[in-house]
Amino acid sequence: MNNFKAKVREFYKPYYDNGDKAHLINHADDVCELALEINKNCNEKLVILASYIHDIFNATDRKRHNILAYDYVKNQSDEFLKELSNEELDLVAHAVLEHRGSFKGEFFSKLSAIISSADRERPDVAKIVIRSMLYNNADAQDVYKHMLDKYSTNGYAKYPTVYQEIFKKELQEFKKEVDNISVEKIMDIWKNRDSQ
Repeated sequence: MNNFKAKVREFYKPYYDNGDKAHLINHADDVCELALEINKNCNEKLVILASYIHDIFNATDRKRHNILAYDYVKNQSDEFLKELSNEELDLVAHAVLEHRGSFKGEFFSKLSAIISSADRERPDVAKIVIRSMLYNNADAQDVYKHMLDKYSTNGYAKYPTVYQEIFKKELQEFKKEVDNISVEKIMDIWKNRDSQ
């Protein structure tokens, strides 16, 4: 499976080369690693493909990147996707469509829940602050607002059931920490990011 993962990574890496600093290939690597770790029921090849495809159009169109990725999969646009059955294509297509934290509704499959969970990353305030600062060009005020809007107790981020089950205690602590975050705390994390 490692050989397959390496080939998939190499194939999709150019899509990430022009992304913002929070959405480079290392983000897809992290998503793939966590998705494989929490996967219990899905075909590993589909987990790997969805992990590396989920953000391939992030640099092209941030707001619609999941829709563009869905269309890409449905059009069987590459050597990996052409090998999949129609059912497998549907699973991967919906997983990339439904991965965003703002997704509303029920997941199409367990694969969608796994990819969405892995894209949330582990509940780690420092890591999320650093990724957000990279994305927002180190604008701590913007990151503060983003953290509260998305990750606080009343934030819009959706956490799949599988994520809530695996990270139940950590997620509660994470939300409490975000609820009490400040611009000063964000700047402190950012200044000390190399030691995180």
